[in-house]
Amino acid sequence: MKIGFHKVGSQAIPFEITKGDLKFSGTLNKFSGSLIELEAKIAGSISLSCDICAEEFVDSLSESVKFHLCDGVHSGSDDDEYDIVEIEGSMIDLDEILASEIELYKSGYFSCPRCQENGDDIKF
Repeated sequence: MKIGFHKVGSQAIPFEITKGDLKFSGTLNKFSGSLIELEAKIAGSISLSCDICAEEFVDSLSESVKFHLCDGVHSGSDDDEYDIVEIEGSMIDLDEILASEIELYKSGYFSCPRCQENGDDIKF
């Protein structure tokens, strides 16, 4: 799902997309002159690899995301409260944002229920 950057105003635009067993839903609204705020939740089931035994397993996911979108290169200060995602071509691609958030989540460390049961849980 793509939404033109210029179509987002001060009234929130709701969105909802599904990828496999995951649902990405939330709102987009104008935050300031050049920024749009995305506030959403990603929920459902996700396939992960155990970092101990390398077996695939399915886990539930329920994550909230909130960041700002900028049309082009962001030239604001480094003390922004939220992460800034720079959008190319003045089009907000929610499928691409969801895919990126999924990959970011998968980059964490996970242990399957069997390894957790055996006491092999990852400890840092």
